[in-house]
This record gives sequence, C-alpha cells and structure tokens, in this order.
Amino acid sequence: MRNVTSSFVLVAVVSFCLLSLSSCQVAQLVINGTTYYETEITTKDNQIIAGQIGGQRSSNLPSGAKTISIKTEEGRMKVKSEQIKFMRLSRKSHPERQQVLVYTDYRVPYTKKGEQKFRTFKNWQILKSVGDNLLITAYGQTYSLSKDGTLVITYDTSVGIQYCLQRKWDETPIHIGRNTAGRSYMRKQWQAYLADDPVLCEKIKSKEIDAFNLDAIAEQYNPKR
Repeated sequence: MRNVTSSFVLVAVVSFCLLSLSSCQVAQLVINGTTYYETEITTKDNQIIAGQIGGQRSSNLPSGAKTISIKTEEGRMKVKSEQIKFMRLSRKSHPERQQVLVYTDYRVPYTKKGEQKFRTFKNWQILKSVGDNLLITAYGQTYSLSKDGTLVITYDTSVGIQYCLQRKWDETPIHIGRNTAGRSYMRKQWQAYLADDPVLCEKIKSKEIDAFNLDAIAEQYNPKR
C-alpha cells in the first residue's frame, strides 16, 4: 500500500504553488493548436525535464493523456504520465504564473447489492482547494493556458467540471460531484463524506457555508475537534 500521508503532503506542497501563484479560470474554451507552453516535469524518481508542450494538433492537454510529448533542447521526448510526480505549465510571457497538474488515481463510488464499491480511474487533475486535512481536486476534458497564463478547464456542459476529495488518510481522491450538480445534492454529499466533522456538516446543512465554497470546506474540515 502506498504511503498515504506522503502522498497527501506531496499534493499539498504542489497545491501551494498553484494557489499562491494564480487562481483557476473555469470556462468552456478551446485554444487553437499553435501555442506552446513552457513545461517542467518532475518525475517520480526526481528527474527534472524542462521544455515545451503543445504546438502540434492542439495546445489543449487532455485530462486522460497517458503520455506527455515535450520538446526539449535535445529534441522531442515522450514521458509516460504515470512516471510523472507533477507537471508545471506556464506562458513564456508570464513565467510567474506557473500552473501545477498531478496525474493521479481517483475512485468513483457506486452501489451493488446495497454495498458501496468503487471503480478506479486515472487522469490529470488540478488542486482546487487545500486544507490541513482535506484536498479538493478538479478535472475536465482538457487544460490550457489563457494569454495571461491563467489555467483554463475545457469541459462538456452536459457533464461539467468534476470534483474529488481526498482526506488525509485516503489513498486516492474520491469523486464527490460536479459544478453542474444541484446545491441540495452537494450538501448531502459533503455531509456523507465529512460526517466525522459534525460542526462543518451543520454549517453546510444550514447553508452558512455554500455547497460550492470549496475553499471554506477544505480549510474548515477538522475531524479531530
């Protein structure tokens, strides 16, 4: 079994880069395929590969991409996504706005014969919100950078942007909802998965904290109190 605490801390460190440099722009947008993004890949064996991605068929990075093609000074390289710890993206004109993506397993719950089970998938996700005990990730169909370096999530309006949560002891993020879901549904989801913090659940139930105020939920979740 993986070291869950180490995994959580790694993602928290990565999220610090994301949250301190730039907020995410959530939009339905497609960028033409002539744009290159400055890229720095950190592999799981701590190698660093710097170069550019994009500029081929599309500058959009699919969330399900199993391989990253990166143009380096030595030539084009292909790196398997599962070998990457995390990846930074930025615009050449805005190096200060580095966006960080993580290739991670996540679980989608379902019920079979009255018992909750999970299907496991893997894709590129962003850190949406982070707290001491809870991470909230998000993913869509593709990712790109706007001209000012802001991260853009492209998504199908019938599906929306998907959200996952990862508590400190969870091995992987767990799918919990989407931005197109109703607030009533999301309140029930939070109360079900964060039931070990009744104070926060009551705030969500009473609407003191909005069901889509992900930052407040991540920051205030404290199962120890």
